[in-house]
Amino acid sequence: MTRFKEYVESLRPRTCPESGAKITQLTSAAYIHTHIYPEAPIFSPDSRYFIYNRFQSLDGPNDLWLCDVQTHRLRRLTYEGAVSAPVMGPDGRWMVYLHRRGTTEFAIKRLWLETGESETVAVAVGYRRPYPLGTISPDGRWYVTGVWLPEGDFGLLRVDLQEGAIKIIHRDPEILNPHMQFEPGEGRDLLVQHNRGGLLDEAGNIVRLVGEEGATIYLVDYEGQNLRRLAIGKPYSAPTQGHQCWIGTTRRILSTLVEDPEVGNLVTIGVGDERPTVVARGVYFCHPNASRDGRWFVSDVWPTGEIMVGSLETGRYRLLCHSEASFGRPQYTHPHPFFSPDARYVFFNSDRTGLSQIHMVEIPDGFLESLAE
Repeated sequence: MTRFKEYVESLRPRTCPESGAKITQLTSAAYIHTHIYPEAPIFSPDSRYFIYNRFQSLDGPNDLWLCDVQTHRLRRLTYEGAVSAPVMGPDGRWMVYLHRRGTTEFAIKRLWLETGESETVAVAVGYRRPYPLGTISPDGRWYVTGVWLPEGDFGLLRVDLQEGAIKIIHRDPEILNPHMQFEPGEGRDLLVQHNRGGLLDEAGNIVRLVGEEGATIYLVDYEGQNLRRLAIGKPYSAPTQGHQCWIGTTRRILSTLVEDPEVGNLVTIGVGDERPTVVARGVYFCHPNASRDGRWFVSDVWPTGEIMVGSLETGRYRLLCHSEASFGRPQYTHPHPFFSPDARYVFFNSDRTGLSQIHMVEIPDGFLESLAE
């Protein structure tokens, strides 16, 4: 990937005194930089490259960039503006993303990372408010995102990346923030967030994120059928925060609840469970991510922004570093930490400088092992 114009913006590393972890700010230009929400598979499987978003303001154009973790080199991937919902292909050679062409039309595009060549896989017409996240099946066949349907429902739009066919596979007026995620093992199920009581206005703005019942999650298959509701959220537990992810290929889900930290708000859930199982307590976990081997979790802590890493088996956790993020209204001021596929690094956003930048933390030797004891 050296034939393209590349840039290096990384700053001199700093060290967290409590953990000894080395923290490197990877971006520093006077733009807003934010990694894609950690639920999406934005990393190449070899842990070498990840995709991130860069823009000047929320009402302006944006572009997707690629970061080389080893060299800190950055490369611009898109030039259209108004792009969103990127995911990395399973082999790390290509990505799929949305290019919005108007209020009711967007293209689903594939871009080859080695050459920069792109192709339009399909064009969706008649749908408003395409969702900013996407997910891809482990075999690379299906890409799913969300759209606002003309009838007022929100739907899951599935794209056949081989045939280019588009289909609405599932719909509900209250999945306006679906955070859909393919199960990373067999890839037949989709995790869907259900914002019970949520409401959009006529322009598509969220005027009520949830009602009295609060949020929960459920599963459907890749055809949008076989709906299975999970025993999480009311009446089984406190509502979910709306932050969850699959735990590797265990078929279990890691989630955070709107619950007292001393009771424990970091939990796991699976099909058939009678209620969520508490993983860890003592701090208010917010945005969790699980390592791909299913052994570890990382989460930011609200409202102070510490990045905690822990064991999903023992529940023990330790401070990895301070993000110094403000946890303001814009999502890019939230840390949203996540592991690299090999669990050697954690990445997070921080607006400590006034603009959101992306940071990389090298997990110290022996740090993870100390949590398993």
